Amino acid sequence: MGDERNEKIEKYATDFQIKENLGDLISTYSHGMKQKLALSCALIHRPDVLFLDEPTTGVDAVSRREFWDMLSQLKTQGITILVSTPYMDEASRCDRIALCNEGHILGVNTPQNFVHDFNEMLYGIRAKDMFSLLQRARSIEGVAACYPFGEYHHMIANDNFNTSIFTSQLSDIEGLEICTQEPSIEDVFIKLMKQ
Repeated sequence: MGDERNEKIEKYATDFQIKENLGDLISTYSHGMKQKLALSCALIHRPDVLFLDEPTTGVDAVSRREFWDMLSQLKTQGITILVSTPYMDEASRCDRIALCNEGHILGVNTPQNFVHDFNEMLYGIRAKDMFSLLQRARSIEGVAACYPFGEYHHMIANDNFNTSIFTSQLSDIEGLEICTQEPSIEDVFIKLMKQ
């Protein structure tokens, strides 16, 4: 039993890139390394199901990606993983997701089906003065929602929306651009929250 445990410790320490730090005090580990160590400890017992509560919150982008690559590898070994996360890009890596807001489930589906079922027109808009664009776009007829999204604002339009009217009402905003966008899980979440 001890040999098997030592083999697992060696394997996970190597796989999760923490082997060279095993002799160090845990208090010297980065947050990401602590998360990897905690996952390694949980795996020593070969669980059928792993419950992870926001495992990458406060972890840098590289460690987040590594952590999710590790979870993908564990999934291929037949381990069921239930994860809560505030990051929509992480949710989209899951087989099935439940979108929740303030303790209420908004919907349960696969990421692909959530995006496929997004039946609203979605636009990306940007201009030189993004704050002014956001405020004014929200007040135009046919705009159901408008919110910051990277270098663009995303705008969900309803049946009353008219692109020509929209651009003419904002013709005084310098550098106005509007284009259609493919929805993401975050867009789906925002739409469901508004309903």
